[in-house]
Amino acid sequence: MKLYAPPLSTAAYKVLAVVHELGLPVTLAPLDLMKGEHKSPAFLAKNPNGKVPVLEDDDGFCVWESNAILCYLAALKPGSGLMPMDARGIAQVQQWLQWQATTLSPSTSEVLMETVYAKMFGREKDEAKYTAGLEKVRRDLGILEGVLAQHEFLCGSLTIADFSLVSNLMLRGPMGLELEPFPHVKAWVARMEARESVRKARPPL
Repeated sequence: MKLYAPPLSTAAYKVLAVVHELGLPVTLAPLDLMKGEHKSPAFLAKNPNGKVPVLEDDDGFCVWESNAILCYLAALKPGSGLMPMDARGIAQVQQWLQWQATTLSPSTSEVLMETVYAKMFGREKDEAKYTAGLEKVRRDLGILEGVLAQHEFLCGSLTIADFSLVSNLMLRGPMGLELEPFPHVKAWVARMEARESVRKARPPL
């Protein structure tokens, strides 16, 4: 299998972490977004949205949207426990995956736009947008703090939800995000980042 994504991508990071956790044979196929490689006809045939990441299986079957990719990978190894088999367990994982996509990811993206990406594209940081985005992230971390005060992982045991959400905090240093006010989140991030699978997936920063 191949994972099409730029090297420095939080979405690719979580997918690769799950790949390593499951011991699956997946190789990273880097794309240069600055050159528009994600808009080429060949790539649009894999994902008509022209967005990354995309996972391509050996027979040409493609999956896009990073959380959908995580579900696909977990389904390849149902005995791993990364995706529960019971209705309530599935619902719990899915609610966190959807919350990541609709809430945490947009919040952290606002901060990234005014820090990492502003620097990348050579523009000044908009302090007002940065402050507003940081407040949203802190709001979201407050929600996680309450849940992680009761559980070691988001759904009790380790699932793909943990990999999905922790990816948004990978660049917390450049984002200027402090986890000290959220001790249970900080401890959870440390547990996740101590895993060999997560360390192996982390791009050079």
